[in-house]
Amino acid sequence: MNRGEVWLVSLDSTIGHEQQGKRPVVNVSSASFNKLTRLPIVVPVTSGGDFARTAGFAVSLEEAGTKTRGVIRCDQPQTLDPDARSGKRLERLPDVIVNDVLARLEAILR
Repeated sequence: MNRGEVWLVSLDSTIGHEQQGKRPVVNVSSASFNKLTRLPIVVPVTSGGDFARTAGFAVSLEEAGTKTRGVIRCDQPQTLDPDARSGKRLERLPDVIVNDVLARLEAILR
């Protein structure tokens, strides 16, 4: 799993307001981190995300030219095991989108 790739995974079991079900996620961690830990850091993609959109935590895929649609929820990063969650690679996002996601994550973590 490389940074900027979109994977379809099962996010169950989740609780509360966490994104759940089978959905696309975007890998935001480096390939070296992923290889070492085998637990990439990902952010979910959703068709909703009204709070994240309003708060500035979402990156839209509306005009990104990708097959994956919706918004990337930068406010919900998590680690996961793509093999244990039946992960399947879908596509790679354009660098401009990946950089936007990373910038929003940096703003949250500062």
